This record gives sequence, structure tokens and C-alpha cells, in this order.
Amino acid sequence: MNDEVDALARDALRRYDIQVADCTFAAEAFNTVFRVDAANGSRYALRVGSLLRIHMDGCEELEAAWVNELHAAGLPVAPVVPARDGSLVVDVDDRRCLLFEWVPGRRLHDDPTPALVHATGAALAAVHEHAARHRIERPAGALVPDRALYLRADNRLEELRPVYGTVLDDACARVQGVFDALWRDPPHSPHLLHGDVQPKNVIADRGRVTLIDFQDLLWGFEIVDVVIALRHDTQEPDAFRAGYETVRRWPDAAPETVAALTAARYLNVLNFGLSVRKAGLDEFVARIAEPVVAWMAG
Repeated sequence: MNDEVDALARDALRRYDIQVADCTFAAEAFNTVFRVDAANGSRYALRVGSLLRIHMDGCEELEAAWVNELHAAGLPVAPVVPARDGSLVVDVDDRRCLLFEWVPGRRLHDDPTPALVHATGAALAAVHEHAARHRIERPAGALVPDRALYLRADNRLEELRPVYGTVLDDACARVQGVFDALWRDPPHSPHLLHGDVQPKNVIADRGRVTLIDFQDLLWGFEIVDVVIALRHDTQEPDAFRAGYETVRRWPDAAPETVAALTAARYLNVLNFGLSVRKAGLDEFVARIAEPVVAWMAG
């Protein structure tokens, strides 16, 4: 985080009817998040978007509208607070900013107990249930996982050919075949998906969980969302599935389909990492590419 982003955050906050008592850096990954303390005791999370665009145009407007629909329906998500003019997204110097109500607690990543993983599965199923009933037409702004590298970023995997040869290219082709088959014979009508349920995007507090960060939302099939989640919750997959099944039927698929969708997630994360190029890139590449190489060798 630098002074420029801090200044952008404070500029964005001037667009809201909030008397800001304090604005402090909270986290940085793809976006930068600030904790905002208001004079009346209220607390918010301001997300300042990255200059790198890997999502569809309009995704922030869609995210904000959908999150607020989910919150109004009683689902465990953090709603977006409108600016003074009613806008849910504020643009400051090419940065897209959203202000969320603050969610107290710790990330599931810090304490992934079976009970909390179970609750996360149930929360994701509730999101799917709502989307399948209320979001039946594809909206603008949603990524569609119908190609191997579905995030909107240039394909940079060729940079890794000196180390991995063509194995990653071959993996993309293999994954593409699975996506083609999935869309050719869909398991259900596509609908909105969270797109990035991972332990860092789940806040736990006193046994309850809240799903955050819907920016990677997708238009597709539940099995894709579930595979993304299970890539991270490998220690408690049974708890996650049991929680999901308390709300909605489990989106089962053939083992080879699940394996290919898991590889697809790794490939997208890998290409994303090559796009943002953060410190420790070599270690990141080795860690993320390894399961794809193993899948191709299996």
C-alpha cells in the first residue's frame, strides 16, 4: 500500500454521507481494503480496486446489486453502502471503489474448524439457491467459465515454457475439452456464482460465517463454484459437502470432470499471478503449477 492509494481512499470517502473518524489500511491482495471508522461508531470496509482489469466491465455494479439482493434476502453477506448520489460504485482516478458494511470476526483461513467449514458449505448453497431462483438471465458484468483461462487477462503461460515445456498449454487444451462438454450438456441452467469462495473470503464470528468478495462472480454451473471452494478446503471436504446438502442438492460430477475443473482453477490462478507479478513469483509459480503437471502426468 502506498500514499497514493491512501489518498484515493480518502477521496472516495468524500462521496459518502459518513463523518469519517479514521481510515486505516486493512489488507492488500488484488485490491486494497481500508477499515473506515465513522464518528457515530459505525464501521465499514472500503475496497479500492486495482488498476489491472481482469474482470468484465460492469462487474462491480453487478456485484454490488447482487450482494445487496442477497443481504435483503437474509443471506450472510456484507452489503454495499451507497454513495451520497445513490451510486454503489465510486470511480476515483480509474480505481473502482465499493464501501461495504464491516464484518467483525476472523477469516476462516485462521481457524478452519469442521463446524465453520460446514457453515460455509451451507452459505454457498444458499447463494446458489437464491441465484437459481432470482438470477435466471445472464447479466452484464459476469465472467463465463467456458474457456480454460476465463479471467480477462492475457495468456502469459508461454513465459513458463523454458521450465515446463508445453505441458501447461496441453493442460489448457484438455481443460477446454471439459468446459466444452459441460456447456454442451449442462447439468442445470447456468446462474450466478460467487466465483472465489476460499478461506480468506469467509469471515467467521461466534460460529457464524459471512461470505465476502464477490468480485470474481461467474455465470455458470454450481460444480465450478464447489470445485473452487474445495481446492482450499481439502482438509474438511466432507464437512463442506454436508453443510451444502443441508440447503441444496450437491452438484456431483464425474471424477475426471472435477479433476479438470480443479486444474482449470490452478491455471487461472497461475496466469493471474503472472499478470500481477508480486514478490516471490518463482515460488508461487512452482507451487501452483505442480498440481497441474501432476494431473497431466496421471
